[in-house]
Amino acid sequence: MPKKLPFHIQHNTTPTVVKQILHLASDRQISLETLSKVLGYSKGTTEKVVVPFLRQMGILDGWRLGEFGRQLRQLMQSRPDLLEEAMHVHLYTLHWRQPDAYFSFAYATICDWLWERGVWKLDGRNKAELVGIVTRKAAEKFGVDASQIAFSINSVNGALKWLKALNPPVVRNDAFSLRSACPVQTLLWSVDALYHHPQWHRDYGIRIALDEERRTQLCKICLVDFDSLEKVLEFALKTDRRLNIGTEGGFGRWLSLTAPIPVGML
Repeated sequence: MPKKLPFHIQHNTTPTVVKQILHLASDRQISLETLSKVLGYSKGTTEKVVVPFLRQMGILDGWRLGEFGRQLRQLMQSRPDLLEEAMHVHLYTLHWRQPDAYFSFAYATICDWLWERGVWKLDGRNKAELVGIVTRKAAEKFGVDASQIAFSINSVNGALKWLKALNPPVVRNDAFSLRSACPVQTLLWSVDALYHHPQWHRDYGIRIALDEERRTQLCKICLVDFDSLEKVLEFALKTDRRLNIGTEGGFGRWLSLTAPIPVGML
């Protein structure tokens, strides 16, 4: 039997786990014994489940912090309130740069579905429906049979642990709803990600058309509606000189970043 493609979003790798690792980790190597003891997981779960997922996300490189992990540690020291937002944007957009980050595709698919509905009860029946949606879309995207897709209710719960951690919140009383605003940094990280989108890739400083397709994409990452996006864009334009928005040049409405603002960077 062919090996299944791993779209599972680890429900063991929670916001608390990531914070514990960032507190523990340094530039030195972390031992399996120390890590499993701090996390409260068995060595088997830590080595075979948690650590591989952290490596896929770039938080760990071997048994040390990876580049993204170091960015998160700096962020946690200066703006700990943004850690979950950074992880959310990273989980959503990672598959744009790494097509084999199947869990990222699954996470984005869940976010897109929830955004398109606006309000969604997160009960057992609807979670099961999300499993079917991700499985079907993944099979279509990657050209495999649905039986080849490894995704379950636990995978949905893994995604929800990050969505529940967002602030302003999108999950209240086991129901999803769009938020009326998001942190400016979440928007800036999302705009930066557009520069690495497989269809829209370009160098920094070059304008990106702010048409309906890209506005929709920013809304889906930030989990806001169009009116809320405009308010956050307006505020971001006033507070961060790296962001430009305009209409001149016969290009229609556009935006650009004059410098990189990768996820985790302020």
